[in-house]
Amino acid sequence: MAQKKLQVDSEFNELDLDHDGVVSDNEMKTAELQHDLRKQRAQRRMATAALVGMGVFTVAMFLVPIERVEALSSISDLMYISAAGIVGAYMGSAAIMHGKK
Repeated sequence: MAQKKLQVDSEFNELDLDHDGVVSDNEMKTAELQHDLRKQRAQRRMATAALVGMGVFTVAMFLVPIERVEALSSISDLMYISAAGIVGAYMGSAAIMHGKK
C-alpha cells in the first residue's frame, strides 16, 4: 500500500506534530482531543458568563430605583430564561458526555 502524503500547503500540515511529513493516527486523535477540549472550554466559559451575568443583574436590581425595575421586568424575565437555558444546556451536555465514557 502506498504511503499517503499531504499537499505542499495543506491545512492539515499543522497536525503533523513530529514534522515527518506523515499525519499518523495518533496525531489525528491528538487533534480531535484538542478540538474537543477547546469546545468544552468555550461552553464552560459561556455558561459561567451567563451565571455571572444573572448574578450581577440581580444585585444591580437592588441598587436601581423601583420605577426602573418595573420597566425592566419584562427584559429581565427574558434574560433569566435565556441564561438559564444556556446553563442548563451546558450541564445537560456535560452529563451526557460524562455518561458516554
